Amino acid sequence: MSDEAMVGTEPRRIWWVRPRKLCALERPGGGGRSHRPERRVAEIEYLRSRGVRLVISTMATRHNLGDYEAAGLRWHHRPVASADAGEEALDELLPVLRRELRGRGPIAVHGNRQTDFVAALGAAHLHESTGLDPAEGLRRAAAAGLAVTVAAARLVGVEWSEGDQPSERAGAAQPRSRIAASTAAGRSVTT
Repeated sequence: MSDEAMVGTEPRRIWWVRPRKLCALERPGGGGRSHRPERRVAEIEYLRSRGVRLVISTMATRHNLGDYEAAGLRWHHRPVASADAGEEALDELLPVLRRELRGRGPIAVHGNRQTDFVAALGAAHLHESTGLDPAEGLRRAAAAGLAVTVAAARLVGVEWSEGDQPSERAGAAQPRSRIAASTAAGRSVTT
């Protein structure tokens, strides 16, 4: 194992949604055909060295899960075919984040090559936990190098044109999960 793998290498596309608590990234090692085992080892070590204790994979396949176990990391696998089909997964994963983020140590959430769903999940989490406009969350994700698509923006009630910055749609609905969580807690759902 190289010295770089022992120290860890920061993933190429990573967004610290909440510094030292939650990051969203591309699959460690790269996605699809660009995946490299040496890079995977180094990027998993980076996550471990930052105290990550849980990795949530939204990949359609189970790749990397054994590597997380071998590195001593817990994992949760929730396949998401695409951001277009991500509404149910968003509703499922937001409560998982709420619960798990109460504990010590950061959580990492990744897709494969496509990072649009994890960008939307991060933006929805920020909206739910801090009230940050989802459009601003998506801008932050894009600035960190994550792909943001029209479908991902739609998940969090934001209009997005490919290549443009997001804009909040007039009268846009809050993310569905936010509405459910706010109603269950007895809070107002208006923004």
